[in-house]
Amino acid sequence: MDLSNIPKPIWYALTGFLLLTIGYGAATHVPGLNTSDKESAENKPSTVLNSSSVKVSVFDEATQVPIVGAKVIMESEGGSDTDTTDNLGAFRVQIPTTDYVKVRIYKNYCEPYKQDLNLKSNPDRPKPIFLKCSVPQKKSTPNS
Repeated sequence: MDLSNIPKPIWYALTGFLLLTIGYGAATHVPGLNTSDKESAENKPSTVLNSSSVKVSVFDEATQVPIVGAKVIMESEGGSDTDTTDNLGAFRVQIPTTDYVKVRIYKNYCEPYKQDLNLKSNPDRPKPIFLKCSVPQKKSTPNS
C-alpha cells in the first residue's frame, strides 16, 4: 500500500487525530491526571483553600497567667503541626479543615494535656486551654 499519494490535508488530519487519541489515552490512564478520579482527589496534598488557621491560648489554671514555651502538638486526619507557645501563651496553626483535632500540650511542672478540640464552635475565636501546674519548690538552705 502506497501512502505517498495521500493528499497533505488528509495526512495532517490523520496525524492530528492519531496524536489526540494517544494523548487522551495517556491522560485517562496515568494516575493523578484524571481530576474526576476519586482516589486521586483524596490523595491531593492539603492547600490553603481546604485548611483553616486555629489559634490556641494556654493558661495556668490556678493563676490564669499565660504559659510561655509549652510544646503544642495538634493532629487531624489530614496531618499534624508542632510548635511552642509564644510570650502570650498563644499558638496558631494551619491545619486541614476538619471538625475536631487532637491536642497535646507539654510543659515542665504542668500536667500533660490530651484532649480532642471541637473547631466548629466559634471557629474565629482563640481556644483557651488551662493546664494544672505546680510551682517548683525551692531548696531551703540551713542557717549557719
